[in-house]
Amino acid sequence: MTAVNKKNKLIKEKRKKIKFNPFKFSRMLCLTLILLAVMSPFYKTSASGFTGKEYQEVVVCQGDTLWEISKKYSHNENLQKVVYEIRKLNDMKHSNIYPGQKIKIPLN
Repeated sequence: MTAVNKKNKLIKEKRKKIKFNPFKFSRMLCLTLILLAVMSPFYKTSASGFTGKEYQEVVVCQGDTLWEISKKYSHNENLQKVVYEIRKLNDMKHSNIYPGQKIKIPLN
């Protein structure tokens, strides 16, 4: 055997075909589906625009503050929590509000 033939034989041995095993494939597919089913409740899914909470829309008047509005619409709740929920519901980065602005107030 020549050196070239030996080299070709080694290359062919390295290139062994990967055989398709339907049992292993179906087992991996089932495990993947089970894993997805187990993990899915941990991911928050919602339709866009739906927050899951009911809210009332309020138009801000001159001199209103977020804290005063929270006090008016909260029912003996922690005002800091209510302000936080209003900011979260309206995607507000700060507590500044302006006359004529429409904000959503969560209903409890």
